Amino acid sequence: MRILFIAEDFMLEKINQKSKLIVAVLFILMTLAGILATTSYGMPWDERMEIRTLGTSVREYIGLFVGEEKMPYQTSTGIAMADVSDNPDVDHGQSVYYPISPILFADLGPDGARTLMLVFHAYTFLIFMAGVFFLYLIAKFLTGDWKYGVVASLFMYLSPRFFAEGHYNSKDIMTMAVIIISFFFAIKFIETQKFRYAVTFAAVSAVAANMRIVGLFFFGLAGLLYLIYLTVLKKWNRKTFLAGVTAVVSFVGFYFVLTPPAWASPVKFIQYAFRRSANYTDWPGFVFFQGAVHRPVPWNYIPVMIAVTTPILILLLIIIGNLTTIGQVFKTKAKDIFSGPLKYFLMSFLFVWVFLGFAMIKKPILYDNWRHFYFLYGFLLILAIGGLAFIIGKLKGKVRWAVTALVAVQLIACATTIVLNHPFQNVYYNFLAGAHPGEKYEMDYWNVSQVNLLMKLVDETKPKSTIYICAMDWYSQDGLVKAYNILPAKYKELIQLADYNYREMSDRADYLVINLKPQQISEYSKNEGGVDWIYTQSLGEYAEAYPVVVSNNAYGSDFMTIYKVK
Repeated sequence: MRILFIAEDFMLEKINQKSKLIVAVLFILMTLAGILATTSYGMPWDERMEIRTLGTSVREYIGLFVGEEKMPYQTSTGIAMADVSDNPDVDHGQSVYYPISPILFADLGPDGARTLMLVFHAYTFLIFMAGVFFLYLIAKFLTGDWKYGVVASLFMYLSPRFFAEGHYNSKDIMTMAVIIISFFFAIKFIETQKFRYAVTFAAVSAVAANMRIVGLFFFGLAGLLYLIYLTVLKKWNRKTFLAGVTAVVSFVGFYFVLTPPAWASPVKFIQYAFRRSANYTDWPGFVFFQGAVHRPVPWNYIPVMIAVTTPILILLLIIIGNLTTIGQVFKTKAKDIFSGPLKYFLMSFLFVWVFLGFAMIKKPILYDNWRHFYFLYGFLLILAIGGLAFIIGKLKGKVRWAVTALVAVQLIACATTIVLNHPFQNVYYNFLAGAHPGEKYEMDYWNVSQVNLLMKLVDETKPKSTIYICAMDWYSQDGLVKAYNILPAKYKELIQLADYNYREMSDRADYLVINLKPQQISEYSKNEGGVDWIYTQSLGEYAEAYPVVVSNNAYGSDFMTIYKVK
């Protein structure tokens, strides 16, 4: 047995000596794989609106520096750039995209809409990867072991929904990534009290706050930890005081510069952002949850959605991490809590549960899935890594290796499901959702996969002349228009969108697109005497009346289907 332990230590030492090379190669491979996958994803519901919101700020900068008469009104691809007073979505800015904003005005050629989308998606993925890398750095620091950093980064990267949406979710995933980066610099600032980290922490936090007001909350929570840390450890002096003041002043300055909608009235704008983020009352839609339609969401909506969309072992480690964090806090003296990494696990715990508690108690109106709370995922994974480190630290020999093997199996399973279900990882559900999750939960609520469906239709039917396609409901038709606009030219020339109205399918249509979400909401609501979304036939009647031509299927459910109606 002793020989085995010696061999184990020798092997680990050899691996540790190559840690920098291993990490470098790993991140290069992850980045390349993600970039190569970029072209496979379609355009989500919100993308044009987010480009419009980016344009809102860009217009203000142009007006400030070169004059209001030169303020543009649309991108080169025809996306309107609303005035700051006419855009209700200014509560969530797009400052992380400022570096690539010149692409809005570039001549992108005949496939300009698709090219613009691909540039945005590639850039989005690179920011997501930055978040993954800084999560690695955080976990490495908190555990004192680079291997836990690697596991944390792989947990994020190989979570199927995050891999997919890391390419195109320009609000929720980007906010998550920037807050993770902000957390890293918060740690550097608290640990060193250096002015350069005060300014960097403030700058990154300002970007996060511009994108979602939760960034302001995080900055405040990190600032509170800074005050407690200095007080408990008696580190107050002129330098630490001025460093704190520098962080606050820098944050206010950066936030104001990055947020043109706040220029006219900063206080009113922040009030608007808080009010809108706390409850999306202007959203008329519904969520389909556990086989029923809801607005607002029930108290358990966010916890359940986290549970059914997170890989099982990661979910279990998140639970363990929460429990071990609280257990260690109660067993540790205050001075020891704030002198070591435990304070950052405690901060993660508080950050998570303040927002989860808010959602469970207030039951606000939310959009589909738990994407409004994606900014919590980095902190949930930090807790998961804390739980994993705690468990492995208590184990020895074969049991310890068994836990390590279990983690490896989970990561391999995640990678496998990402490959096998590409590019539909956005509809991932684990076994807790049941064998056919599409019967209980929403699938492609953003219509992202419609472009894949149209390409699949052309590839499989090989039409000799133009085919006409329509949708039965406004929701699916909106996705159909966006999908058509970003089709590669060789597909677009074979497809035309047929005219339609909300209650009658177009006589010109050869094919009919059905998204499972509006069907589910309509059929349930009709039975309950509620809103009518689809208007005519039920999903079952479509299946009986018309043959299925192609479908998008992943994780046990068909979620986007084309029927032949002529």
